[in-house]
Amino acid sequence: MFFTVIKIWLKHDWQRPASWVSLCLAGYAVMTIPKMTMPGVWGLPLFFWGILASAAAIGMGEVSATLPLWSFRSHARKWAFGSFTRSVSALPHGLSWYVVRLLWPTIGCVSGLIVKAIVGQNDQVQQATLLLEGIVIIVLTAGTFFTFLVSGFPIADAYSGVLLTGWSAIAIVGWSFSCMPPWLIWAVPFILVMVWLGAGLVLLLLGAEVFSSSYPDIFGSILLRNEAAARPSKENGFSSIAFLGILPVQSPWRRTLRIIAIVSLLVAMVGWLLLTSSDVPRYEILASIVFGAIAIPSASLLDGHKVVSEWDCLLSCRRRARWLERLTTPNRIFQAGIVLVSYGAIVSWPPLVVSLAAVGSSGAGSGLQAVGFLTVIGAITLIACLFLQRAKARTETVFAFSLAVFVMGVWGTFLLQQSFYDTLS
Repeated sequence: MFFTVIKIWLKHDWQRPASWVSLCLAGYAVMTIPKMTMPGVWGLPLFFWGILASAAAIGMGEVSATLPLWSFRSHARKWAFGSFTRSVSALPHGLSWYVVRLLWPTIGCVSGLIVKAIVGQNDQVQQATLLLEGIVIIVLTAGTFFTFLVSGFPIADAYSGVLLTGWSAIAIVGWSFSCMPPWLIWAVPFILVMVWLGAGLVLLLLGAEVFSSSYPDIFGSILLRNEAAARPSKENGFSSIAFLGILPVQSPWRRTLRIIAIVSLLVAMVGWLLLTSSDVPRYEILASIVFGAIAIPSASLLDGHKVVSEWDCLLSCRRRARWLERLTTPNRIFQAGIVLVSYGAIVSWPPLVVSLAAVGSSGAGSGLQAVGFLTVIGAITLIACLFLQRAKARTETVFAFSLAVFVMGVWGTFLLQQSFYDTLS
């Protein structure tokens, strides 16, 4: 019976575009590993780790089965603080299906290593090291995603937490490697794992802190759709879709992340664009993490496949309605576009201000470079996401192609910058 179910899952996933995007992305990351290990990026394969984490997230997608959720319940008895309880699920096979879907990025990683072995680029030790690193990244990505998902986070919030955890941990390890003594280099993989787990725990506890003050269930009622619809102007001031009444994935946790991201970008603007300069595009990397991890899951997944499909049905029923009614009807195109544009403006305006305020200095050039970098990447991602939303593709398909286009766009733009600097030097 178990193998029959797996066969059904594999037959279904074979026809998923997201599965093949994950496989190809993981294979590309492995085959281009020499280019991803550059002195300008702290001598570590940071992009390899980041692309492989993205491939694992894309491969898992959004399953149709439900998940067994865990929640914290408080007790009124004296000296009893509470306990974790497992909710009853009608079809509790979601986690198993997600584990099976990890086969796609794994196959891509192994296929890339086989191609490299045939070409003769790596020896056996290097191949074993790359395989071990790939397995560690895939396991960390999957484990982080499962933790967020079974804690009750919506699908878009869960993926935002995964990408933000993984990419931030990779960036922190890259920064620490630049000031690490040579005798401690062997501990880099262990440092990556510890930083990854620490970042994930911080984001998870941030959600618990946000909800524990107002709700007895720490991880329950995260979406809070009724509250967001009742006070749109106060809860979602950065998005012009607040007047629609139904907001896509606007949880208190996500709003808190947005505030933290804005503060971090402002600090980076002062420290990395105005006061200091570097050949490494530090602000661009931070802004890419913010945009890719927070905006793309929200714009592509929205509220999940079930809700988005109902939006499409509702919009088709109002085909002959007036334009104002169609505008106020929740639809994937408007909501995805405004999410991407709003976050694009959030990450782009600090370097734009620097480029205008510091004319004639090195900071102006760094600011213009950052604006150009982010504008190109954001525009390409916006076009890809809106095109797929217009075609009414599945939300996981939109997420797969949007994230893949974004990651490859960041990598390609970074290569162009490196080649430009090499030409000048």
